[in-house]
Amino acid sequence: MKTTKLIALTLALLLTLGLCACADAKTPETTAAPETAAPESAAPAGPLDMAAVQAEIDSMKPEDFSESEQPTDYVKLTVKDFGEIVVRLRPDVAPISAQNFKDLVARHYYDGTVFHRVFPGFMIQGGAGEESLSPIKGEFAANGVDNPLLHVRGVLSMARATAMDSATSQFFLMHADYPSLNGNYAAFGYIVAGLDTVDKICQIPLGMNPYNGEQSVPQVDVIIESAIFVTPK
Repeated sequence: MKTTKLIALTLALLLTLGLCACADAKTPETTAAPETAAPESAAPAGPLDMAAVQAEIDSMKPEDFSESEQPTDYVKLTVKDFGEIVVRLRPDVAPISAQNFKDLVARHYYDGTVFHRVFPGFMIQGGAGEESLSPIKGEFAANGVDNPLLHVRGVLSMARATAMDSATSQFFLMHADYPSLNGNYAAFGYIVAGLDTVDKICQIPLGMNPYNGEQSVPQVDVIIESAIFVTPK
C-alpha cells in the first residue's frame, strides 16, 4: 500500500462525528489540536451578496490565471491526475482563516498532502500535514464571529475538531449546498475555476471508515501536487 494511502486511512480513522449543531452529524472534522491562545478576530464582516458570490463561483478557467511571485487572494491547487482548482480567498469575511491559508501556501505546506476524505454530495477534505500547528480562532456565528459566507457548492471552509478554536491546516471544498454548516464552520473563500475537478474526485472508489461507518476513504491517491498563488490575467 502506498504511503499516502496509509496516511489517508490513518486520518480517516481519527475523524470524529462532532457535537456541533449540525442536522445529521456530517461534519468536516479534523483531529484535536493543541490548546493555545487564538488570535483575536478582526471587525465583523460587512454585507455580502451571496448571489454575486454564486455567480462568481466556477465562472473562470484555470488558464485564466497566471502564477504570482507575491501572495494574492487567489490560490491554484494542482491535484495529480484530476486537474486544477483555483480558489478566491475572502479575507473580508474571515481574515484569520484566509491569512492562515495564505501563510501555509507561502511555505508550500500543502504540497504533497492529500484529500483524505471524499464525500460525494457533501464535500472533499484535505490539507493535513505532518507538522503540529497552533490552532486559529473559528470565524463563524456559533463562535461569536459574523461570517456571512454560506456553505454552498464550491465554497472553501476550515475543518475543525469539536472545540471551536481548533482549526489548523485542514480545509474542505463543498461539493453541494449544505445549509446546516452555516454558522458552525469558517467559510473563507470559494472556487472560481475548476469545480469540475471536485466532481471528478467525487467519482473515485471509496472505502468505509471503520471508525464511524462513513463511505469516505479514498481507494486511490488524491494528491495535491502544489498550491501556488495566482492572479487573473
